[in-house]
Amino acid sequence: MFAIRKEAKVDICEPELKNLKALFVLMMFFLLSAIVMPQYFGVNIGYDITCARLSNILFIMYMLASPWVFNHFLKTMLRCEIFYPMVCYLLVAGYTMVFRVDINAFFLVFFEFFLLFMMIYGCRYVIGWKRAVKGVIGCAYFLSIYGMVEFAYGKSLFLQFLSTMWTPVSNCYRSGLYRVMGPCGHPLGYGLVLLLFIALACIDLEKDEIYLFKRPILIVLLMLNVFLTGSRSTLGIAAAEMLVIMLISGRTNIKKSLLMLVAFIFGLGIFLLLFHKTGIGRYILMQITSVLDTVLGTEISAFFGADVETLNNSEAHREVLPKIFTLDWLNPWVGRGVKRGFSVEIDGIFVHSVDNYYVVQYIKYAYPGLVSYVLFMITTLVVVIKGIVKYKSVLCKLSLVAIISYFFNLWWLDSLQTLKYAYIVIAIVCAYLLSKEDEQKKNNEVNRRMRIE
Repeated sequence: MFAIRKEAKVDICEPELKNLKALFVLMMFFLLSAIVMPQYFGVNIGYDITCARLSNILFIMYMLASPWVFNHFLKTMLRCEIFYPMVCYLLVAGYTMVFRVDINAFFLVFFEFFLLFMMIYGCRYVIGWKRAVKGVIGCAYFLSIYGMVEFAYGKSLFLQFLSTMWTPVSNCYRSGLYRVMGPCGHPLGYGLVLLLFIALACIDLEKDEIYLFKRPILIVLLMLNVFLTGSRSTLGIAAAEMLVIMLISGRTNIKKSLLMLVAFIFGLGIFLLLFHKTGIGRYILMQITSVLDTVLGTEISAFFGADVETLNNSEAHREVLPKIFTLDWLNPWVGRGVKRGFSVEIDGIFVHSVDNYYVVQYIKYAYPGLVSYVLFMITTLVVVIKGIVKYKSVLCKLSLVAIISYFFNLWWLDSLQTLKYAYIVIAIVCAYLLSKEDEQKKNNEVNRRMRIE
């Protein structure tokens, strides 16, 4: 009789370096503080040392004390396909620094670059991608509850109590109502972060599936926070994002989601019917009708207190921004860097703030910077899509929705110092894909040895 030997299967459930306690604590601090702590909390020593930058410095010191970790970190970077377009972007930032005598033009990009790969390394080898997802979801719970408290308080608690460095950030109001901004420097930035949270809140790690209302309380709180940011583009994209998530969640979960969605809409309708004359009721109605006004060209939101003239001016301002690409006095090869201000009059509209991330990239780093960053975005999307095709991964699917939602919204907004949040999502999915590759290699090696024996 011949015995049939089954192929062995290795499952990498725990990160290999989790027992390095100091490094584990450092990476967990880095992840949580990067999400929760505002950019204006830290120490200025001629250069702002925020919690994230402190983590970067401590990790560099750790690598200098442990050359093996340093070499391992470099090898991990080289394994990532997104490394190469990021190097191109960093090179553009480097020559912009030289030509414009602007050190921040390089180092702001460098620290973003380092943050991304430090997080990939941490999520793959130290804290694990599953623990990272759980950490992000935990922070989402905290910030969504905090957002409701902040709205009730009428101003930012973070800004009031955690502002330890000079900051241009101030409390924002529209039509007499406070706009929630969480740990970000502006409500629009917080809206970008919420788009990322919404996607990850729908993952079921235990069942390895997508369900829109896996965490119903969190989803409701996140959507309320979206309303309270006062961002029309974020509200519209969040609604589309939830629809896409529902459609990719599988037949059974689609039915369950539709029932929950109907219940949610019914509950919201009852709430607005009872409290439409209160501040929060009018605020929610104003946000919904503002989106409808943008789509339909109406002015219904004026009935609920919206400053229609300001909203229309904002729309007109955004419409002329792409014409900045045609300005002949902007150098198309060498950008202006980050320290120089920018203002221009186009078609009778005075542009002093550029609410379009891609136009901002052109202003700062010219076409080479814009093209290299778009190449990074495309590479990221290709990597995630490959993960979906190869592993049928729900994490990759939700990350793809989150990343597209975030970068799509940047056509109407600048990044407002929120790129680190998008990079955390990208880092988690890259760490997951690296772990799957290593798992596959170990399985192949084990099976090869079994066949030899």
